[in-house]
Amino acid sequence: MHLKIDKNSNIPIYEQIYIELRHKILTGAYTYGTKLPSKRLIAKENNISITTVEHALMLLCEEDYCEMRQRSGCYCIYSTQKNFPFGEKNDTPSGKENSNDFHYDNIPYSSFVKHIRKVLLDKGENLFMRSPNNGCLELREAICRYLRRSRNIKVSPEQIIIGSGAEYLYGLCIQMLGRDKLIALEDPSYEKIRSVYNANGAKCEMLPMKNDGIK
Repeated sequence: MHLKIDKNSNIPIYEQIYIELRHKILTGAYTYGTKLPSKRLIAKENNISITTVEHALMLLCEEDYCEMRQRSGCYCIYSTQKNFPFGEKNDTPSGKENSNDFHYDNIPYSSFVKHIRKVLLDKGENLFMRSPNNGCLELREAICRYLRRSRNIKVSPEQIIIGSGAEYLYGLCIQMLGRDKLIALEDPSYEKIRSVYNANGAKCEMLPMKNDGIK
């Protein structure tokens, strides 16, 4: 299977593979129950690593387009009868765009509903409990898994802090770094950052920007 991959693109290769495979599924190239090419074949024919392909297939499985079957491979489980695609036009027999063709982060509606129901059943009234100051543990664990999968950054939940708004988090940053430090900021940059740092007693040095970064 040869895919359209631009290795000079700012879009990660695994995400390009995911987008291409998802498009093939949504346009009927792979129908319900069809087996996708093996990750080894995709990697070999496109001269990329197996790990990169695994990341793309993992995303498809997480969003209920596919499922991995032990010792068998990856199979399409998407069906127009039970799924509502997000982010792509769903061609109907009439040629008109499906009214259920939502656009929200490319997540199938059925998958969204399934996970919402699971959370409600598993957590119940615990959903109304106040979160810890550093954020919900489950969310921090999910962020850790995402960073490891998509950016190869290995962190623990204790290193993740969830905050209600950028200004609050900038305030935490300056408290951790120290108010007596000289902070370098890009110029131009988000003005609110300098305002928060100055309000916390830090001195900011603005570094002029050129087309290729800091001058």
